[in-house]
Amino acid sequence: MINEYFMEKFPFAYNYFSTLLELVKKNKRHFPQAIIFEGTDTKNQYLFALELARILNCKNDDQKNCDCINCKWIKSYSHPAINNVSQIHFKGDGDESKTVISVKQAKKIEQSLNLSSDYHRFFIFFSSDEKKYENDELNDFKNLGYKEIDYSIKPLEYSTFHPTTPNALLKSIEEPPLNTTFIFLTKSKENILQTIVSRCLVFKLNSKKQNLSYREIYPIICDYPKINYLKAIEISDNLQKLIKENLNTEIILNKFLEFLKELIIQNNFNTELYKKIKNDMYSINTAIKQSNANLSDKIVIDTLMLKIARGY
Repeated sequence: MINEYFMEKFPFAYNYFSTLLELVKKNKRHFPQAIIFEGTDTKNQYLFALELARILNCKNDDQKNCDCINCKWIKSYSHPAINNVSQIHFKGDGDESKTVISVKQAKKIEQSLNLSSDYHRFFIFFSSDEKKYENDELNDFKNLGYKEIDYSIKPLEYSTFHPTTPNALLKSIEEPPLNTTFIFLTKSKENILQTIVSRCLVFKLNSKKQNLSYREIYPIICDYPKINYLKAIEISDNLQKLIKENLNTEIILNKFLEFLKELIIQNNFNTELYKKIKNDMYSINTAIKQSNANLSDKIVIDTLMLKIARGY
């Protein structure tokens, strides 16, 4: 069903939504009404959202090369029920705002939901401007059979929305008609108003292409194992900055684990240090599980570093 391209890009989401879509097609489950995709690869988040919309609206067998009218419309960005919502998309008459997603857009969404539809409607929120991508920047689109785009796809920030827009959206998100889904694309759910986040399922869509050697984070953690409380907060802040710049929490924590694994091999004769490293490795594995459960990066990293400073 879902194009295997996304198995490599977003393995957890691929498996989750593959199973969910099978249940939806059998009328055993409803598709979520509100979803947040967070991570650094916003263009592929957008393509994944379109792939979900395509499968839910496909009139044939959901295959990746299907040429039914709905699949053709979606791949040419002309489907009447699949809507981009950004600073330059889904603008109504008299809405001349170009720098924010406006309250008028929220009202337009509400009005559109009052109309019946035979399709599964999608509203895909992201930040955008009128930008022409270079050809090689759109290879993923071409490989999946999508037409080129003449607008940018960037993650949502607080500043993407007019301050009153999120609250204006709440009614539509809370009580949409059946077969309606809102999807928000962002680097971190912390960039979206908490009242919206609380109504969404959150998925971390991070590309497997992100690579990092633990030696690149060594300057941040080089005081290990002699980390006190003040140093723990400093290390946590620096790790969070690295996460916001480029990488996701799980990658950072796995590199911390690699560092400790090498350290434990070098110090297996030191019983006290060996015990501490084993305890800290357990704490890091717990932090990875918490991160995958969509706990705040700040809470996960702060808690971990304070545990390491305490020694248990």
